[in-house]
Amino acid sequence: MVNYVATLISKTPISEEQRQAWLNLLDRLQVSVADKKNLSDRAQDFFFDLPDGLRLEFLRAEVSTVCNENAIDIALQPNDRYRRGKRLVVFDMDSTLIQQEVIDMIAAFADVEDQVSAITSLAMNGLIDFNESLRRRASLLEGIPSTVFESLKSQIRLTPGAIELCKVLKKEGYQLAVLSGGFIPLANWIKGKLGLDYAFANQLEVSEDGTALTGKVMGDIVNAERKAQLLRHIAETGSIELGECMAVGDGANDLKMMHTAGYGIAFNAKPIVQEKAPARLNTRSLQDVLYILGYSLDEQNSLLDD
Repeated sequence: MVNYVATLISKTPISEEQRQAWLNLLDRLQVSVADKKNLSDRAQDFFFDLPDGLRLEFLRAEVSTVCNENAIDIALQPNDRYRRGKRLVVFDMDSTLIQQEVIDMIAAFADVEDQVSAITSLAMNGLIDFNESLRRRASLLEGIPSTVFESLKSQIRLTPGAIELCKVLKKEGYQLAVLSGGFIPLANWIKGKLGLDYAFANQLEVSEDGTALTGKVMGDIVNAERKAQLLRHIAETGSIELGECMAVGDGANDLKMMHTAGYGIAFNAKPIVQEKAPARLNTRSLQDVLYILGYSLDEQNSLLDD
């Protein structure tokens, strides 16, 4: 049996130049293609074995250069039962299932955008951790009406392809979850919109009379470690192997759950996340995740038409 599969995915129909750049890399590394399969005009599978002495991690590093130079994504993974045999997919919310960052939307609502940006900058530069960053940003929201989340719902834009991806996965029997460093009112709303099974996110405290946010975060903060823990918990609850799990996100706090799961995809992610994630996807639609799972466009359309 062929041990590995590489899925080439492009925003536009795969060009001969893009395909040849991949094949030239394989020739240089003395990797022979055993078979290939067209998934659509934008996606193609290549099946291959790794020669002795060539590790998948090294090939991933080489592939990253090809991707950057040729505006294409190449997802590498073992060609085993887990590729099409996933049973649980967990998603980040902000900039993954939805196109915005909720904290920025709330900051705009409260007119504290500059203060929130300054705290975010400290966190991105490693001067404070995610927990401290969240607490500081939340403190700026003290006194904001508790109806803020209801007010923001009309502004939320789902990422293109999110509805189609979740519809196909649910039809195929997958369990789906959103694990967000954002806030539970909107995570629960997204859960309902997309038909997800689980939603976990941070809870902001509300005043005793229920009218305003207090600026405090309640309970466990959903950070990188907590996301990985939640993934394990959901998998254990459903008697699902970690190899049957996949995580999709865009931020550094998604990397632990990506590496805890059997597979992880950095979707339109920050450069450092793309570098460290098992796979990257930089197309316009989340539906393209289905190519990485081995679904051709015809198969996708058939499941969406049912």
